[in-house]
Amino acid sequence: MISESTGIKALQMFRELAQLIDPANFNRNPIQVYEAMVNSNEIAYCPFAYGYSNYSRIGYSQNLLHFYDLVKLNDNPMISSLGGTGLAVSSFSEHIETAIKYAEFTCSSQVQQNIYTDNGGQPGHLQAWKSERINGVTHDYFKNTLPALERAFLRPRYYGHMYFQDHAGDVVRNYLMNGGDELKVLEEMNSLYSESLKIQTV
Repeated sequence: MISESTGIKALQMFRELAQLIDPANFNRNPIQVYEAMVNSNEIAYCPFAYGYSNYSRIGYSQNLLHFYDLVKLNDNPMISSLGGTGLAVSSFSEHIETAIKYAEFTCSSQVQQNIYTDNGGQPGHLQAWKSERINGVTHDYFKNTLPALERAFLRPRYYGHMYFQDHAGDVVRNYLMNGGDELKVLEEMNSLYSESLKIQTV
């Protein structure tokens, strides 16, 4: 999955960072982190988490969050994975043509830049991300985070990837909380990765 030298270094750096955070964060997903940030004054900064533009809109929560590009490492901007939620049409649908037309409508530049975003949606269309009007409403959420998205690599899309992500995440979390042998962590992750490649669609 990753070379030993790079994997060990990454785990050690991640663990060093993890020692500086509130242990409560080990039980929080990104939304729960943001909820803790907007509903109290205990957390001022979160260096890594997926973005949700609604937290940058006035009136959504008690406190307003501002989003920016990723931090730098050795003066180089860091690279993240690009995930997100998609829109698809099931091949089992009895109304495929109608569903495709609706998907085209929803994903069009016009809808993405207006009704979709105006009603709390987080657009996927690049023109919407560059819209001055939308950035004005979201305190430049889209403009400020776009560089990170443009550098990002697309999250693996093979069928077993989510199995790997879910289980390998537990292995890394345990290491960050309790320490341990980095090589054993990598061995477990490699084993899970191999298992994930064998998982087939139904």
